[in-house]
Amino acid sequence: MSVPLISQFSVSHGTFTAFIAPTEVLTQAPELFLRKEQGLILYLCGNYPIILPDLFRFSERFVVRRALTAFQILTILDDAYQSFIIIEHDRSLFEERADLLPIIGHRCKEHAARSTGVLLLTPYADTYIQALEPFFHRIILYRTINEKPGRKMKKTPSRQLTLEV
Repeated sequence: MSVPLISQFSVSHGTFTAFIAPTEVLTQAPELFLRKEQGLILYLCGNYPIILPDLFRFSERFVVRRALTAFQILTILDDAYQSFIIIEHDRSLFEERADLLPIIGHRCKEHAARSTGVLLLTPYADTYIQALEPFFHRIILYRTINEKPGRKMKKTPSRQLTLEV
């Protein structure tokens, strides 16, 4: 991610935002946002977070809660008192109870409206993210484009000869 684009990353106050990007970008952009954001932050993740270990510098402002089921996500969202929530998407939490996704989306949207906001981080969009789509205020999709020149194939002369009868 280029420096100008990273420095422009922000989440509007009072919004439920999804940020879909490669893992290395998911750790860089929120880090800049967290430097600007004041107050306590709830980091909600599954049992095996990928992004959280790279955000350890902000641990004094973090309250980390781990959910093992979709029901636990609802409980954590109901008890949240922090001004901002970051959710690291873990698809394994919804495999058994995908029917709870609209309720979770609605609770995230409600929490965002009465606080600073909610940011969902995911390296790719899946069917669970699509189910949450109606509840997002904003979706930021970041894709890297490889600028490496493609390997050009040499044209080799054909060995095929004409058929003679």
